[in-house]
Amino acid sequence: MTAFRAGIDIGGTFTDTVIVDADGLLSYVKVPSTPPAFVEGLMNGVERGPHALEEMTLLAHGTTVGINAIVTRRGAKAALVTTKGFRDLMVIRRGDRESFDLWWQPPKPMIPRRFRFELDERIDYLGDVVTPLDEQEVRELAARIRALEIEAVAVVFVNSPVNATHEQQVKALLAEELPGVYISASNEILPEILESERTATTTINAYIGPVMEQYVGQLEDRLSGAGYDGDVTIATSSGGVATPESVRRVPARTLESGPAAGVMAGRETARAAGFSNVVTFDMGGTSLDLGIVVDGEARRTNEYLIEWGTPVRFPSIDVFSIGAGGGSIAWIDTGGSLRNGPQSAGARPGPACYGAGGDDPTNTDAQVVLGRMRPEAFLGGEMAIDSELAGAAIREKIGEPLGLGLDEAADAVIQIANNNMLQSLRLATVERGFDPREFSLFAFGGAGPLYAAEVARAGSIPTVIVPRYPGLTSALGLLLIDIRHDASRSILRTNREIEIGELNDAYAELDERVHGLLESEGVERSAGALTREIDVRYFGQSEGFTVSVPSGELDEEVLGTITGGFLEQQQREFGYVMPEDFATIELVTARVSGVGTVEKVELEQVAPGNGAGGAHVSTRDVYFEGASVETAIYGREQLGAGDSFEGPAIVEQTDSTTVVPPDTHVRVDEYGNLVIDLTGGA
Repeated sequence: MTAFRAGIDIGGTFTDTVIVDADGLLSYVKVPSTPPAFVEGLMNGVERGPHALEEMTLLAHGTTVGINAIVTRRGAKAALVTTKGFRDLMVIRRGDRESFDLWWQPPKPMIPRRFRFELDERIDYLGDVVTPLDEQEVRELAARIRALEIEAVAVVFVNSPVNATHEQQVKALLAEELPGVYISASNEILPEILESERTATTTINAYIGPVMEQYVGQLEDRLSGAGYDGDVTIATSSGGVATPESVRRVPARTLESGPAAGVMAGRETARAAGFSNVVTFDMGGTSLDLGIVVDGEARRTNEYLIEWGTPVRFPSIDVFSIGAGGGSIAWIDTGGSLRNGPQSAGARPGPACYGAGGDDPTNTDAQVVLGRMRPEAFLGGEMAIDSELAGAAIREKIGEPLGLGLDEAADAVIQIANNNMLQSLRLATVERGFDPREFSLFAFGGAGPLYAAEVARAGSIPTVIVPRYPGLTSALGLLLIDIRHDASRSILRTNREIEIGELNDAYAELDERVHGLLESEGVERSAGALTREIDVRYFGQSEGFTVSVPSGELDEEVLGTITGGFLEQQQREFGYVMPEDFATIELVTARVSGVGTVEKVELEQVAPGNGAGGAHVSTRDVYFEGASVETAIYGREQLGAGDSFEGPAIVEQTDSTTVVPPDTHVRVDEYGNLVIDLTGGA
């Protein structure tokens, strides 16, 4: 019996499933997501596929359950236990503003003040006990927490990264007194300095812990009840996958699950096609996620923000996200200006053209009005699209209030959406020291290929790559990534004072910890590949850069290598470095990442084409740049390797539609990617 593997990407609007064997993509299913019961959408996608569950050996999936719980404030009823005097740290944060908007307000804390408790204990920065822990005080606090019916507790004490004794004692006592309550201790979640970030990350982990535990439990129950006994993996923010048991322990590592898998899929697909510098452009129904791949490697970060203000300090694929998707709602503000997003029509009721009760004009409605999406071709004709409803929503809520005709109003909606995405693209490239002219835009997601060419041209990116199955790329990416675990430890020593033995001791401890995590996932020690890094900054700064560190026993020369790597990044991003005899460089946090390689699907090549003429199915008027233009329509499935054609054109397929503007050239490569040259063939 042939063994099949499934990749399942659960998005805010659709759940995508790809089912493959060792030879490549065999089949795919796209169904509406089913919030808040996302397991139902996952099971619907698997059950609608052509292969039974008992034929599967692996289900790899990305999930938005954790991030949705935060955004909607539907996480657990949680409490914080912290050192006396630090009760309000999650509100004070770093005392700065993440936005210059005068009306900006920090996100609402996940734990209200009445559920934040202090204990009279203290350990100093050297790790010495100043105020001993009182066990009776802890047990009395546990009684209060029990009476409040708290479901999860975050334990965060100041200076626990240098001495975690008190945190460990409190966790043990609370576990004894509060059976069934989910407990997160910061020394296990994030043993690093930076009290604000450590508190936020540990709190988030506790807040979504019971939700993710319930989700994983439901998933395992449904799968076992349906006769599935294969492996299950869940994508993490770091661009790897982990087992359900690992996700139960540290669910906060899954917050950027789907977007991270999309970036990794873009990296692998673009690399196979010969492109090493790409910006991944993942646009679905709700959001746009941008990632950067430089020299074939995805750019990573050790911290990212959710809700524009809450830090999560875990290694992650560096993803820039904005509320710009096919379902983003166009609206007119009180000043009479046209706006777009970030609010979305989502999966229910969806854009007006879905005919499910939505009456707000969305980007999808505008594309239907402009002739870029053929109603009878949406999802291969499986889902009805009503162009009359799309036109009515655009006309009544945008066109008439602004005095615009229907086509003009729809075009204005798309232009505002494109401009929002262009600003995010510049943040991801120019403001990070990258020249967009040296990159290609890798467009995927159900909506990505509709917008990518126009956004890329405005952003000076010369080439757009559209993979063979753009709407399913993130799901396919789940079958292209490995098991990954990360560990870190604070160092806080300058390059002038640190002893090389301290670094060797730190990395020996971290190597052992990561090997242990990989072994818990079934990865043998000899098969786990470890990578070392270290956070470095100028002494006195709050931020810096992450630099690679060699494996094995380190010698004194490695300090020069670390310093050189830091200065190189400093020069590229800020354009200057401080004089060597003046500046002191601080080694902040040692990091180790471990990867256990899993069997990956081979990207399928396509047969040579016979000229694009065989794929030309019709011609229709499509609105481009202020006028309707006669436009060739191509069927994606009929295009073969080596085929080429000129824009304007529309390429239709079941899972997406690609818009090719005028004055462009398209070729189909050996993997079936559409490579769009935006330079007019020059």
